[in-house]
Amino acid sequence: DARLKIDLVNDQSEKLSTIRGLFHVKTADELGRTPIPLDEVESAVSIVRRFSTGAMSFGSISHEAHSTLALAMNAIGGKSNTGEGGEEPERFRPLPDGRSMRSAIKQVASGRFGVTTEYLVNSAMMQIKVSQGAKPGEGGQLPGHKVDARIAKVRHSTPGVGLISPPPHHDIYSIEDLAQLIFDLKNVNPAADVSVKLVSELGVGTVAAGVAKARADHITIAGYEGGTGASPLTSIKHAGSPWEIGLAETHQILVMNKLRGRIALQVDGGLRTARDIVIGALLGADEFGFATAPLIAAGCIMMRKCHLNTCTVGVATQDPVLRKRFKGQPEHVINFFFFLAEDVREIMAEMGVKNFDELVGRSDWLDKKEAIEHWKAKGLDFARIFHKPEPGTGVAIRNVERQVHPIESVLDRTLIAKAGASLDSGAPVVIESAIRNVDRSTGAMISGEIAKRHGGLGLPDDTITVK
Repeated sequence: DARLKIDLVNDQSEKLSTIRGLFHVKTADELGRTPIPLDEVESAVSIVRRFSTGAMSFGSISHEAHSTLALAMNAIGGKSNTGEGGEEPERFRPLPDGRSMRSAIKQVASGRFGVTTEYLVNSAMMQIKVSQGAKPGEGGQLPGHKVDARIAKVRHSTPGVGLISPPPHHDIYSIEDLAQLIFDLKNVNPAADVSVKLVSELGVGTVAAGVAKARADHITIAGYEGGTGASPLTSIKHAGSPWEIGLAETHQILVMNKLRGRIALQVDGGLRTARDIVIGALLGADEFGFATAPLIAAGCIMMRKCHLNTCTVGVATQDPVLRKRFKGQPEHVINFFFFLAEDVREIMAEMGVKNFDELVGRSDWLDKKEAIEHWKAKGLDFARIFHKPEPGTGVAIRNVERQVHPIESVLDRTLIAKAGASLDSGAPVVIESAIRNVDRSTGAMISGEIAKRHGGLGLPDDTITVK
């Protein structure tokens, strides 16, 4: 019976392999609520819009796998993530049947591989990857044997040469530096949100508060369970921490500093089940990221040879022969996410919760499983994780408003207005304008406008002259 199998997967307490395996989600009786009929609960169509796929780059996985995830997420209203490898411009245009292979989230990582103006303007979200859950403090690495001519073209690199990203962004050494990059990105694509990816560790809440003040729209907290396909074995075994700890700290500090309402908070790293999603929401997450699970739905068999370019099912390889073996379809991933959402709805109905927003930040609806008898579980105190900060009047505990970005009066808006029809027709124009030291990121917004209209080729030299 499928229901029994789902319950078996959800009940992780026997192995005690996760912190959340020790958690108990309170029942409707314990909450003083009444279970409700399933048809009164928020629809699966609405819930799946909170889902994103993980940042797996084109290069680490094949074109077929990468585009399948994008097609699936675009179909359900979720978001797919390019990862650190750029994306082929051909995917920015809709297919003849109206479907789209464009990844909604464009990642900007420390190596900046594949990051161009055209890449950024073709996004719904631009994500600055500060660190990665499975290997905090380390940069990405794509072995040279996976960098074929196609990958090298997208990443603007040399075929056969391995690509290593530095551990830090060398233009970010303070919150002020991060604020400048957020401002730069927002100028290039004002319509897109800016996300910052952090890892779960002690103190991440303080960093997240700084990120919110730097005017990010979205924060991802990544746990140590993710990213194993492209992480060194030493990091997989010894680095990182569970997302439950970092998520709880981040949510609590954002609420206490009255910053939570302007930030969408996402969690990822080993999410598999509806129970994981509900616990993540109760600890403060608005959105949820998945990588391994949708890849398995698309055909991954967990060979753990992603770095060798020998994936026999065509998921994590650039070998043209092996890529032909890829059998995944967008519908497989779509079905997985809808089954997950339906299971979330069942849990909500049992708890007497109609809308998913009611779950977000209700850490007081969690408790420790008292029935577990294991020497490692004795003496554990989750009070600080389950703590629910008491916000003042009008202080939000979930994302309810938009971040305010100071880009309405930037100089570029004047330049765009003066350029007028030249942006479309390509007729030469000369603009005379004063510029002061408070005019930051000048040229970024007009560059974005040109890329939207003309793609990566842009306009001929000297079409728009500003002096």
